This record gives sequence, C-alpha cells and structure tokens, in this order.
Amino acid sequence: MKRQFSNLVIAAVVVSGSLFAPVAMHEAHAASVQQTVKASVKNEIVVVNGLEKVVGTSTVNKTKLYSSKQLATSMSAAITYNAKTKVFTVSKKAGSQLKKVEYKANSATATVNGKQTKLAAKPVVIGATLFVEPVSFIRALGGDVLADKNLLISTSSSFKTEAKTLTVDGSDKKVATLTANGKLLHSVQDVAKLFNAATTVTNKEVKITKANKTIKLKLYQNTLTVNNQTGKVKQNPILLKGIVYADLSDIVASLGGDIVPTKTGVFVSTAGLPSGDTFNPQWVDNTTILVTSETEEESRSALLHIPTKKEILKINGTELTVSPNGKLAIFSDETGAVHLADLTAKKVNTINSNDDSVKVEFVWATDGKGAYFIQGEKSDAVSYINISTGEIKEIFKDKLSYKSNLRLSSDGTKLLYTVGKEGSTKVSEGDNSEVIDIDITGTEEQIYLINLNAEKKEAAAITTSTDNKVSPAFLANGNIVYLSADPESDSLPVLKLLSADSKKTEDLIANKDILAITVTAQGKVFILANENLTTIYEVNPNTKKLTKILETKLELTSFTVSSDGKSIMATTPGTTGDTVVFYKNGAFEALTK
Repeated sequence: MKRQFSNLVIAAVVVSGSLFAPVAMHEAHAASVQQTVKASVKNEIVVVNGLEKVVGTSTVNKTKLYSSKQLATSMSAAITYNAKTKVFTVSKKAGSQLKKVEYKANSATATVNGKQTKLAAKPVVIGATLFVEPVSFIRALGGDVLADKNLLISTSSSFKTEAKTLTVDGSDKKVATLTANGKLLHSVQDVAKLFNAATTVTNKEVKITKANKTIKLKLYQNTLTVNNQTGKVKQNPILLKGIVYADLSDIVASLGGDIVPTKTGVFVSTAGLPSGDTFNPQWVDNTTILVTSETEEESRSALLHIPTKKEILKINGTELTVSPNGKLAIFSDETGAVHLADLTAKKVNTINSNDDSVKVEFVWATDGKGAYFIQGEKSDAVSYINISTGEIKEIFKDKLSYKSNLRLSSDGTKLLYTVGKEGSTKVSEGDNSEVIDIDITGTEEQIYLINLNAEKKEAAAITTSTDNKVSPAFLANGNIVYLSADPESDSLPVLKLLSADSKKTEDLIANKDILAITVTAQGKVFILANENLTTIYEVNPNTKKLTKILETKLELTSFTVSSDGKSIMATTPGTTGDTVVFYKNGAFEALTK
C-alpha cells in the first residue's frame, strides 16, 4: 500500500496545473500499474447541450485528448477501472439499453458494446485519469461531437446542419439550421435578414439591431435582452463556424413576429398576427376575409390577407356586412351614421349622417344597390337604405321589440327574422303596487316572413312551436333551415327544414350534437357537430345525407364556408378571446392570436 501511495503522489506531481485527483482508490491503483505519461493538462471550455463545461485536455503525440472522467460526467455515464484486467469501463444506460465501452491505456482498440473498434488515437493515463480521443468516446455512448473553436457535444443524438424552408409572409425562404441534442435551432443571422435586421457576433453574444430595437442573445446562456429588458430563451444559442443558432420562436418573438405551425412546416409572420378577441369572419374573396377585433383599447374591423396573414386594411367600425361581390362593406356607428367601406379602394365614406337611430344587422339586397337592416332603439322596425343616395325607407314596423336574425331570400323577394312577444305582467293593487307575476306563455321566438313583392309589407309568423329557433336561413329554393333547441331539455338540438309555403316542417338531422349551422350564398348547408373530434358536415336537404368535410381536435366556436363551399374559416378560443383559423392542407392554421 505504501508503494501505491508513493506512485500516486508522483503521478499527481507530473500533471502540471491539473485539477484531477483520483475518484477512488482503485483508480489510484490504475495509475500505479499502468504506464503514466508526463504531460501538462489544460482546462478547456466545451459546450454540452448548449451549456459551457470545463474539461481537462492534454496534447499527446500531437493529438488532443480529453479527460474521460469529465466527458463521462457530461454524458451521465459511469467509469470504473478493473485492476486485474487493467480495463477502464465506461457505461451508460439509454432507456432499456446499456451502452458500454472498454479501454486499455495505450491500446489502439476499444471494445464498444462487445465489438472491437479501432481508435483514432491511443488513450493514455495522466495522473490517475484516462485521457481519450473525444469523438469515438461520445459517439459510442449515443452522443455526437462537432469540432469548432469549442468542442460541441450532443449527449443523446447526432448533430445535423442543413438548409430548411420557412414560409415567411407567404413566400418560401431557405434558412440554415442545426439539430443539436434533438432540438432544431435556426441561424440567427438568416432569420434576422428576413426581418431586415442586422447582426453582430462576438465570442460572448450575438446582437440584432432593427430600427429602435436592440436584441442581445448570450452564447451558451438562457438570457435574452430586448432594449435592456431581460428575459429567458427556450434553448441556449450555439456558435458554430461563425453562425449563431438559436430557437426560432425566441428570435422571431424578439423581433416582433409570430410563428404559426402548419401541417407542412412553419409559417413566420414578420409583422405579427393581429391580436385581441377576433370573430365574425366574412369572406371577401378566396384570399381575403373581414374580421371584427376587440381589445381593451379599441374595437374595429380589419381585412386580412390569408396567404400572407397580413392586416391590409383597418376600419374604425364593427358589425360590418360584406356585399355579395366582396367589394363593399356597410356598417353603422354609435351615432347612427351609416358608412360604406370600399374594400378595393381601401377607403370609407359616410352615406347617411342625418338619421341617429340605432341600425343593426345589415343585409345586402341582391342587386347590391342597398341593404336592409333592423332599426330603432328597441329593434322594432325593418328598413332599407339606398347606398347611392343614403335615403332610408321603413319597410315594416310593429310593437314586437328586439327583432333579430334578419335574412334575405336568394331571389330577393322575402325577408325573415325572429322575434318573441313580451310577457304579460300582473301587479298588485293599491298605491304601492308591485309585480306579483309575469306570464311568459306564448313569448317564445318565432320566425316571421315579409313578402317584399306585396304592395303592403306585412310580417306573418310562419312558426308557432315553443322551441328556440337558432340561425334560420333561406335555401336557394325558398325553403328555410334552422336549428331547433329546447333549453329545458337535455335532448340533442335538431336541424329542421321548413317548406317555402310554411306548411311543412321536418327533421333533417336529429342524432348529432350540433353546435352551429351555416348556409352559403349558393344554398349549401353545413353543420358543426361535437363528437369525439369536432366535425363539420355538409347536409343534403333533399336526401338528409351527411358528408364529412373535416374533423379536428380544436374546439370551434363558429365557422363559415366560402360561397363555393371549398374553403372554411372558423373561430376557436384563444388567450384573449376567440381567434380566427383557416382550414388548409387538412389542418387549421391561425390567422389571428
């Protein structure tokens, strides 16, 4: 034992500047029984999974070798020495597999998982520590190595550098990427160029500058600074051959953009997606929609270009209704003034500012020369406005308040709406009378019809049932569909069909948990159903046949189908209200956030 201890001391003295000491007595014995090498050991920074680590290195016969003990620690591996066989064994459990490498000092081969493997350099013992060539060592344990200014180590997968395609504002762009430890990182320089930003790289950080914004990413650290505001990043940035690789979402978010996952890859919006509670999407054409957006600061509408996901027009108004040809949108503000938005010229004109009455639910006439709407503080009238002159004409008015669901038949000859009668109130007698009873019998909403060809415009109830009648709409042949629901029952809602002559009502779909319905301008009927997956079906009103259009894991709150029935827009709950999503390539993509 005295002889072993003396050799250990001598070996330790030989190692100039070394931080290494034996981790167990059997390693000390290894130093005494094997040939030691007189060599200096220097500490070097290596990068393991994006983190800087200190590892001892020594150059022997012009080859740089690394401390097996510290490499093993970085790889979460164990290292032992057998004094009898003079074998160093490095082992690591990866799932159900055990990876094992056996070394002998000064041997040109190693046993890797039971197979003899030739080494690029012979391992040597310096002090009490085995120093090895790092590439074969790391790869044998399931990792990978890249040699640059610093040694880059991935502990669980191979490195891979390649150019990948990002869809940026609707156009495909190539960006350099690095896959490290199973994580995909993107070139900071390439992504910054997409935002017209400049980059500067030093040994410690990469700086991105754009307009009045300065972004600093610390290399191999998880901090990011934007205009002196410090935050955290998802993955530590890595420098490789002059290129800094970082998490794409960290780079894009810091530059004010947004990332939208798609079925085919990633969409980058450099301007950022419109935010807030966005709802009521309406088709303008096959590539453009109009949405309403509400935030804590404002309520407005916007035109969104689907391919680029960009906001191309902001309109200071809500509840706009797009004309059938997609060129105009009409709306009224809180003063009662009526405005017309020219969606082609991107401008808004006021067509009537004299009438201050409430005007809601605009419905365009089939000739596009005017629009019908519900008018009055109590929504008790149906009126028409000529968009050329701004003249308003009352069509019908009665004592029934709070009319809603105004719809026009495809031939432009009939209007429908829903309204319920007010309940009768019974009060007590005397000077201090009080309400003692409210009779709501017969107050259920009914569908009313106005014949616009009649000389005297009158509204007639065409239903009498006590159910709720949701989203009534005309079909092309004059029939009416609506969703019937009983609020006092657990029964499923029923999609009903009312004949054009109002004499026959039949059930179309009664076995689905229907959440919403929509009818296109061509009269195609679609339903949104709550099943194992949220599902949209097209309904054939003649055969009652259902055709599945799509199913999704997303919770959808509403949907709309383009006039040709080929494209679908929907809303789904987001962090600040509803967000608008577009169905593309078999999946929904976000258009707002």
